[in-house]
Amino acid sequence: MTHTKSSQKLAKQLLELHLQHELAAFSPDTLIEWVRNESDPLFNWLRTIPLNSLVTAEQIKTVIQTNVVEDDVPGAIAEIAGEAATQLFTSSQHKNTKLNKIITRSEFEGFVDKLIELEEQRKQGLDKVIDLPLYGDLISGVVYQAITRYIYESNILSKKVPGVSSMLKMSKNVLNKAAPKLGSGFEDSVKTYIANSLEFILEESKSFLNESVTDEQLKSSALDLWDMVEDRTLGEFQQGMNSIDLSEFVVLGYEFWRHFRKTDYFKHCYETVVDYFFDKYGAVEFGTLLDDLMITPERVMKEVELFAPQVLNTLIESGQLEGLIRRRLEAFYNSEAALNCLAK
Repeated sequence: MTHTKSSQKLAKQLLELHLQHELAAFSPDTLIEWVRNESDPLFNWLRTIPLNSLVTAEQIKTVIQTNVVEDDVPGAIAEIAGEAATQLFTSSQHKNTKLNKIITRSEFEGFVDKLIELEEQRKQGLDKVIDLPLYGDLISGVVYQAITRYIYESNILSKKVPGVSSMLKMSKNVLNKAAPKLGSGFEDSVKTYIANSLEFILEESKSFLNESVTDEQLKSSALDLWDMVEDRTLGEFQQGMNSIDLSEFVVLGYEFWRHFRKTDYFKHCYETVVDYFFDKYGAVEFGTLLDDLMITPERVMKEVELFAPQVLNTLIESGQLEGLIRRRLEAFYNSEAALNCLAK
């Protein structure tokens, strides 16, 4: 249908009037007042409907699968994180902040108390550490050094073998030449004995640590450690680590995340959490969730008043808001329905 120039002109006039009306409504003060007036009715309505009527568990899982698991993580994220970490850890405020300014003694003690309660995990952890080959090598070395030092330095042999006392004052090589049975042969025997007894020594270590070390001793040791470190600055703990090390740790974490997010375990984690959340809140009134999360109209208004003015002023001054509204309204005022109505 061919529309008259008068109807097209009228449509343009109405478009401009409508546009100015909408722009006025988006001024910071007007919008904030509108949100304040409408927030209570909106919240009252939200409180009465179930979460499932707004979104489903499967929709949330799909969003996580798409945005967290499948989409590539921009490399810039790791770069920004590394640079930001460097800025933080090299700042004077960070380096000069003492540990006790971040966590108090009572908070640290609370963590210690909770960890001490995990007796089974503590026992298993100690057993795993003792079973490590490195621990066996450490114990073997300590026992060997203790036995040989005792033999060579306590003069126990000099009391039984004439002349040995004077030899002990000579170097170890001289001792080996003068009395080979008391030199390398003796040390080899000690090593063999330790090797044959290592399993027994390790089992005794487990028994001692699990049975002899009490909760009180553990807590006392932990608090002694706190007393030694609470006045140290974060810069002291960070000594020996430079910005390159920090960046490399960030890259390692980034690479780990890229792999971890695609594992079956991570899929199980987020699906389990989402299912639990919807089992608890999905069918009940949305108000229950709002109350548990302490989301109120007053809290929402605080965020609106904080962020809206600057965002809206920028959109208005740049002309972006006017362009957005104009494009939205033009579709209506240029439509056949609108022009036909105006032509009548």
